[in-house]
Amino acid sequence: MEELWQIEANIDDMNPQDMEYVFHRLFALGVNDVWAMPMMMKKCRMAMMLCVLCRQSLIETVLDSIFKETSTIGVRYFPVQRVACERSIRTVCIDNIIIHVKISSYQGEIVNISAEYDDCREAAVHTGKSIEEWRRRAREEAYKQYG
Repeated sequence: MEELWQIEANIDDMNPQDMEYVFHRLFALGVNDVWAMPMMMKKCRMAMMLCVLCRQSLIETVLDSIFKETSTIGVRYFPVQRVACERSIRTVCIDNIIIHVKISSYQGEIVNISAEYDDCREAAVHTGKSIEEWRRRAREEAYKQYG
């Protein structure tokens, strides 16, 4: 278990397309995760709640970025406890195409294997088979090899 900090900001007067840039900037700072949720604010204005998960040492840097890159005028933050699976990146070879897979384990047991989207997308473009087919085949092969 580790202690991280969750930072939240309500944003109601900013172009939603700009959030991609905000996410990019925050990840570049080294935060653990970034997400946004739609919400309704007072006077029934549609808005987004920007949420960031980071180490305590990054709080001031993240606050500075949020205030400079968004239209929010207030931010709240609080400590949270996180338990995360152990993760490793491996590869599988299917039809001479390498696909990266993320293997997640909890207490020594594999709980999930997911295929890398970009690799599956590239394989789909190259072969004409669907992304979903590549995702399925990569997971099956990974379970055979590593499960």
